[in-house]
Amino acid sequence: MAGLAAARPVPQARPRRRLPWGLIGRHTLHLVVLGGMVALLTWGWRTLHDPWTFPIRVVKVDGELKRLPPMAVQAAVDNHLNGMSFFGLDLDGVLEGLGGLAWVRDARVRREWPDTLHLWVEEHTPLALWRGDAVLTADGTLIYPDMGGELSGLPALSGPDGREQRLWERFKDLRQQLVAVGLKPQALREDQRGSLTVVLDNGTAIRMGRVDTEERLRRFLEVYDKTLAPRIDEVAEVDLRYAHGFSVRWKTSSGG
Repeated sequence: MAGLAAARPVPQARPRRRLPWGLIGRHTLHLVVLGGMVALLTWGWRTLHDPWTFPIRVVKVDGELKRLPPMAVQAAVDNHLNGMSFFGLDLDGVLEGLGGLAWVRDARVRREWPDTLHLWVEEHTPLALWRGDAVLTADGTLIYPDMGGELSGLPALSGPDGREQRLWERFKDLRQQLVAVGLKPQALREDQRGSLTVVLDNGTAIRMGRVDTEERLRRFLEVYDKTLAPRIDEVAEVDLRYAHGFSVRWKTSSGG
């Protein structure tokens, strides 16, 4: 008798997985919204930075400008305005442009709605010329502007590097003493050895040397009225570098 065949299990059908359409729909909506926000922000940024939409139409310059024409200030920032809108303007770049002007001591810049760039500029105050190609300012800065004729009336200083401030203080002291007797100093020179020479506005040079300069000048001024005052315009040089007096060199050989 044949054995009974083993019963083979009948495979059951696996349940079909259903896609989470609800979750997919929510994520899709989030992506659409996010994409829309990015597109909106991109459009807004481009619109705000579009010079045709929000152009800079007015550049206003304020400050007590004596040697710096307003047009020169505007020209210094023009390159930073090209292709820039009211909102896209680089204010630091504008300040950098102003800093390239020798006479600018300080500057501030701000936007004024809807189309104005407002610049405020403070100029350096010049005290003296330094070695012919620089200007010493009131805050001790050396600047190198274009040397116009309006600067020719400034006192002229010259000396070793780094001595400009000391020589300016010395010049002020000398000017006070000399003006008291009717003399007007125009220049002060110091050589590498520290020897000082004062030049008056009439071209007369007073050589003071490098030691005992105060005593030498005092001695000269005590007798100036009685000796040289009537003929000072004829004097080319006064040399104070003597122990007990001074020598005079006249502009012409006919002098006494």
